[in-house]
Amino acid sequence: MDHLETINSNSSHYWIGEDKRYRLVDRLGGGGMGNVYLAMDTRLGKPVALKLLKESLADDESIRVRFEWELAICAALKSQHIVQVSDYGVTPQGYPFYVMEYLEGQTLGQLLSQTKKLPPQQVCQLVTQICAGLQVAHEGVMFSGERIDPNDCAAPNPQKCDLVKVVHRDLKPENIFLVPTALGDLVKIIDFGIAKIRHFHTADYTNATNFFLGTCHYASPEQIKGAKNLDERSDIYSLGLIIYEMLSGFDPFGFNFRQNRVSGEEWIVANASTTPQPLRSQPDCEQLSPELEAVVMRCLHKSPKDRFSSVDELSQALNQLTEVQSLGFNSPLSPLSPLSPLSSLSPLSPLSPPSPKTRWLLMGVSAIALSIGLFGLPKLLNPSISNNLPKEAVAHTRNFSVVKTLAGHQDMIWAVALGADGKTLASGSEDKTIKIWNPKTGQLKKTFFGHTEAVRAIALSLDGNLLVSGGSERTIKLWNLKTEQLIRTLEGHQDTIWSVAISSDRVYLASASADRTIKIWNIHTKQLLYTLKGHSDWVFSVAFSPDGQTLASASKDGTIKLWNVQTGQVLHTFTGHQDAVRAVAFDSLGKHLASASWDGTVKIWDVQTKKELYTFSGHGDRLTSVVFNPDGKTLASSSIDGTVKLWNWENHTLIGTLKGHGDWVLSLVTDPSGETLVSSSKDRTLKIWHR
Repeated sequence: MDHLETINSNSSHYWIGEDKRYRLVDRLGGGGMGNVYLAMDTRLGKPVALKLLKESLADDESIRVRFEWELAICAALKSQHIVQVSDYGVTPQGYPFYVMEYLEGQTLGQLLSQTKKLPPQQVCQLVTQICAGLQVAHEGVMFSGERIDPNDCAAPNPQKCDLVKVVHRDLKPENIFLVPTALGDLVKIIDFGIAKIRHFHTADYTNATNFFLGTCHYASPEQIKGAKNLDERSDIYSLGLIIYEMLSGFDPFGFNFRQNRVSGEEWIVANASTTPQPLRSQPDCEQLSPELEAVVMRCLHKSPKDRFSSVDELSQALNQLTEVQSLGFNSPLSPLSPLSPLSSLSPLSPLSPPSPKTRWLLMGVSAIALSIGLFGLPKLLNPSISNNLPKEAVAHTRNFSVVKTLAGHQDMIWAVALGADGKTLASGSEDKTIKIWNPKTGQLKKTFFGHTEAVRAIALSLDGNLLVSGGSERTIKLWNLKTEQLIRTLEGHQDTIWSVAISSDRVYLASASADRTIKIWNIHTKQLLYTLKGHSDWVFSVAFSPDGQTLASASKDGTIKLWNVQTGQVLHTFTGHQDAVRAVAFDSLGKHLASASWDGTVKIWDVQTKKELYTFSGHGDRLTSVVFNPDGKTLASSSIDGTVKLWNWENHTLIGTLKGHGDWVLSLVTDPSGETLVSSSKDRTLKIWHR
């Protein structure tokens, strides 16, 4: 028995690593090959995940060589979207271990155990992230430098191959981790198992027992057959099964596995030879589009050559599907053509051998935990709203052009505010600072350093003298811009503050937080008046009506609420978005409300009748901000897709698309004249656009 097997949360005397760097805190899980622990990195003062091989494997030299080899591959996959192994060592007892990032959140498997199936938009977001991570592994890395050349064929010799590619081989919901972030779930592909290390050049069965060493439920036909030359199409099959289950809540073989116990042998037979049932034949799935069904079913072809050739092609198919549906077309999609009928699914066929200078590394260790960023996530819209989608009038508007790009922040710029006189521009950043600019000259006038964590929200009073800021440290700060002094720090929220707003009469201040509440303060007395509760998830945005009597709030729970500022009572709850609502804005008369959502749409609501008037769609990713032009007829929206779109909601047209930022556009503001638009971005810049 492993001498650390009984560790628990009260244990504090297990120390591992050079100079006893890691203190084991708790056992997170384990299997036949090793255990994973929550540990504290005492040098950096942060939690980490530490994987420790069991003593039964510690003396196996081939295991140790493979262990080090895969760690080297993981370190070679240089990308901000890949979790790197931070350390590796051997305990005094001779047990190898490695250290990697400790993830907080839940697995896709845990999510699906709570929610039978997911909306198509959310599925698309997750799948495109998974594809982005797998693409890094599938495309491989150039490996240089000297490495140990393992005996016989235990591992490839990197000096003999120019490119090392990685196939996961064990994709399943339990190996897809969802980390909650301000912009939605960040997908990280994980694998805490190392069972496949022994069998790099052999089939996935042991000769002695004919026991399958993968996860039978999600194994590809060629993996079940024991093919040695697996490539990325094996992962695509596994991913297809996952997509099918996310969209329908069922498996494609009629097992109803959530209700019935299915043996490994039954899964093996089904994946190897049973024709999958059409996705739209499952209960409550007929509303899914035939094109989406075709994408999923193509992943599930028994023959690898009939599937998508790469995860990039799969991702492009989803992206093109989004674009076609958003234009109201029903034509076949070129990445999917030709699509074979389900009845003609090809029998299992062997794969072509890899190029002599290319080898595939079959990944099976948590050292290679691939993570994916949030850029480029297409939104798969429900066909039912496609008839309401506007066609773009022109490719790029000729009415706006960039006149200035302001640089100076050291990290992404979450929020931007513009004074009514057009003379003061404020920006709040992840770098913990607030910068004050002259928007006409582009000159930096002042930098405030009062925050100790990211600044996520800012607002300016109409006279431009009062600045309010909030952020990750859970406090609200009031600044006098004339004296450039901090007036007061307000406390009360229990989590990140995502939005602040000042009423037009400068009497009320509203703040929205991830603690699911909204607080209304009296600016003059600095006293808390109300704590508004009603949202069931993070509150991302608040906006006062022009008369200051009504407050609108937008939440991650997918709803928008209207509140009476005088009483703190809910006036109405708008529903209709299919994902988190990131921003809300009133028009200049207070008659209409615009909302921007992670479902990729902007909705216009009538404040008096409480009816939805129109839905715009056209961005390629989640929306982050929305503002009305003072003329009340046009509005602008920003997105993680890196663009700003200008809409005319009266005639339902897309006026134009502003391109210029090199990354997510996070915030928008316009001046009272409607002639100036300012955008902030993850690329650390502000752009000032003029008509």
